[in-house]
Amino acid sequence: MPNGDDKNWMRVCSAIDGFRSRHGRWPKRVRLMPIAYIDLVSHLLTPLGFAFVSSVIELVPEEDAEMIAEDGSGAEFNYDRDCRPDGELEMATHLWFGQVIIRPDLGW
Repeated sequence: MPNGDDKNWMRVCSAIDGFRSRHGRWPKRVRLMPIAYIDLVSHLLTPLGFAFVSSVIELVPEEDAEMIAEDGSGAEFNYDRDCRPDGELEMATHLWFGQVIIRPDLGW
C-alpha cells in the first residue's frame, strides 16, 4: 500500500484498475473519504490535472467510502475490500493519466 504524498492518488488509481480489470470498462466515479478528496484536490493534483481526471472519472467525497470505483450499474471495485485486480491491464491507470496531472514539486 502506498504511503507517501501520492498515497491517495495511487489508491484511487488502484480502485480504477481493479474495476477495469474486473469489468472490462472504466468506472464513472470513485467514491472516497472527504479527507482523501481534499488531499487530492488541494495538495496533489494541479488544477489542469484535476480538470483532466474529472473529465474521465468523477471523484465523489463521501463519508465511509474508501476508494470505491463504480459505474452506477451495480458494478464496483472496493479498494479496501477487494484489494487486488482480477487480471492484467494493457496500461495502468496512473500511467494512462500520466505525470502531467501531479504537482511538479512532488518529484514525479
